[in-house]
Amino acid sequence: MKRWQKLRQHFASTYPRRPLIVMLLFLTLLRSQLLYGSGASFPPPEESPDIPGWTLIWSDEFNEPNGSGVNPQKWTMETGGWGWGNNELEYYTNRLQNAYLEDGSLVIKAINETYTGPDGVTRNYTSARLKTQDKFAQAYGRFEARIKIPYGQGLWPAFWMLGSDIPQIGWPSCGEIDIMENIGKEPSTVHGTIHGPGYSGGAGIGAPYTLPNGERFADAYHIYVIEWQPGMIRWYVDGALYKTVTTNDLPAGRAWVFNHPFFLLLNVAVGGYWPGNPDASSVFPQTMLVDYVRVYQPQTVSVSAASYSGRALAPESIAAAFGANLATTTQVATDVPLPTSLSGSTVKIKDSSGTERLAPLFFVSPAQINYQNPPGTTAGEATVTITGGDGAVSVGMTQVAAVAPGLFAANADGQGVAAAIALRIRADNSQVFEPVSRFDSAQNKFVPVPINLGPESEQVFLALYGTGIRNRSSLSTVTVNLGGLDAQVGYAGPQDEFIGVDQINVRIPRELAGRGDVIVSLRADGVAANNVLVNIK
Repeated sequence: MKRWQKLRQHFASTYPRRPLIVMLLFLTLLRSQLLYGSGASFPPPEESPDIPGWTLIWSDEFNEPNGSGVNPQKWTMETGGWGWGNNELEYYTNRLQNAYLEDGSLVIKAINETYTGPDGVTRNYTSARLKTQDKFAQAYGRFEARIKIPYGQGLWPAFWMLGSDIPQIGWPSCGEIDIMENIGKEPSTVHGTIHGPGYSGGAGIGAPYTLPNGERFADAYHIYVIEWQPGMIRWYVDGALYKTVTTNDLPAGRAWVFNHPFFLLLNVAVGGYWPGNPDASSVFPQTMLVDYVRVYQPQTVSVSAASYSGRALAPESIAAAFGANLATTTQVATDVPLPTSLSGSTVKIKDSSGTERLAPLFFVSPAQINYQNPPGTTAGEATVTITGGDGAVSVGMTQVAAVAPGLFAANADGQGVAAAIALRIRADNSQVFEPVSRFDSAQNKFVPVPINLGPESEQVFLALYGTGIRNRSSLSTVTVNLGGLDAQVGYAGPQDEFIGVDQINVRIPRELAGRGDVIVSLRADGVAANNVLVNIK
């Protein structure tokens, strides 16, 4: 008993601080998992029901009762009849006659009527123009609306965006992204365009999209989308990609101004330089019906960097986030304390209490970031926001739990041979550290090294490495089962040499001698970790 107590004290304190053995163990572990990413297959994101890979961050579904006005928390109704820089003929009002909700859609109605606004301007047409300026603006993501447009000569419906800095620098320096424009004399065609300094108006950069067989856009709802990322914008109609614009498409010497937040606009103009004015063929009133407007950010999924389970993350544990465009390059943290920015990328965790914390970073790359869930993160649902060095934003949700155990595997995939080390205590109290895995070049992976339990006079202990375990309520709540036998756990807590890594010290039962591969099962506070294995000779 005294020997076990002494050994337990040794494992609980001395062993975690043995740098040589720990470093040998982590030559593979850190390089493959914590630093250089993983080849593991990881669970897919919990996707939005209709847009896989994206997180919905803002929307208006227009589901209020019939006759309601637009939601003033989301939209401002612009007013005026000064031509709007395009020689337009309408007066935009804030009346229910021109913008209201009906049967789950926003209705923007263009009316042929004589109307004098409060500014004394009189026009022969009224309509509505809605914007989210000062209420919502977003840089990058997926911007989508399902719309049934009006038709007829002189009509000009649009779903578009303007740079939120327009009050400071004006148009076109602020940038304009036209997600969908139609001019009534082209009933089968819509246009997607960008405008900026030196490429605005008729010199805007974009493309038309035309329906087949003479179909008209006004005859049905269609889905209009842009996907906007740093240096690139893509346009879609009903899921069909029809135009991609990048920084390489700009005129020589012109600036790409699509690198900051933009707000949304919906309107139906009447007349103007581009569509021309209504004529005898034009029919009024005309309506644009908007089923919804939705804005998404690319989704990221965070999992335990040990188990690759996305069930939950514990405070101070190591997580791996997977996604796209998470960083502009690959970089590894080389100093402690760990930085909260690598290559310009950051990870921000907003916990269930509303507190936001920057996460310490181990490693960043375009497809994966390894980070530590910040200490003090409150249990419950948390939002993970990753901002790349180019400003690209990815968002995901994760659950935070006090304990979320995961065991590292030698092959950095959360399964197979354990990332562990064996300690042999001989009868003379001498100690020998032994590997439990080796790299097999023929198989291109780590395979088990059999653990020889030796004579009865020797004891062999297994040091497992994991994460998400240190906050267990007590040592007695940590159990390890080796090949169906309960093993004595002497220590389960932080591994002092590496941030976020936990160590679990286990005595290997002699009854396992000759068993070959045995499954290692760990539970902490009743929560199961991923299974790994070792081989007992």
